[in-house]
Amino acid sequence: MPKKKNKTEATPEKPRVVVDFELLRGLAAQNFRDLGGHPGANDRRVRAGMIFRSSHLAEVPPESPISQLELRTLVTLQSRAEVKHLGAPQPAGRRGIRWEHIPMGDEWFSDQGYTRVAPEPGREHLALVMHFRHDWRRFFKLLAERDVYPLLFHCSAGRDRTGVGAAMLLSMLGVERDRIVADFLESNLVFTKAPLAAEQLDPVFELIDENGGIEGFMREVIGLGPAELAIIREDLLED
Repeated sequence: MPKKKNKTEATPEKPRVVVDFELLRGLAAQNFRDLGGHPGANDRRVRAGMIFRSSHLAEVPPESPISQLELRTLVTLQSRAEVKHLGAPQPAGRRGIRWEHIPMGDEWFSDQGYTRVAPEPGREHLALVMHFRHDWRRFFKLLAERDVYPLLFHCSAGRDRTGVGAAMLLSMLGVERDRIVADFLESNLVFTKAPLAAEQLDPVFELIDENGGIEGFMREVIGLGPAELAIIREDLLED
């Protein structure tokens, strides 16, 4: 017979992911790059100078290329707890910049700096897609608005939520997967002690394939319509 639990017996805690805010604070305005230049669909390249990715922007050194960007839109994917601890993005205070805060991860992050439950090993980035589907819908619907570019999007480290967002976007623009993975792994230049692995995107690519490709994935998983996809491609791919 199974052993009955003693009322005073502690229930084992599920794994937690610790977030080091002090470490992240030192990564402001790093892991920055332009997503333009990649060959995309129908022999069209992703436009340079239109969409950028970065780590958090609570501080932006004057010598950073971010200081020189003439942005129209800034999208913050940090949770409210992260913004509270690290600070609001500096460019949000510039005149003429529209700041959109999509607090991705509010239910995971707390003032103590951890997620409540660690995602299944090897499927962390798929979890970022599936747990935040409504947030991703809001993000991509924003990209489908007119006159939002140049646009910069970021989270705290600029590698996980931002990396998944970049992978989905570049897939939508017809960029080959080896280039998408290379962009994903470029974050390892900053995070040398906790590098990403190419295999971490495999479950995301598998889900795209299970839905018949990026069109079906964006429709069925994210909730984006064909007209919105067409606008994003029109704005972000060269003629």
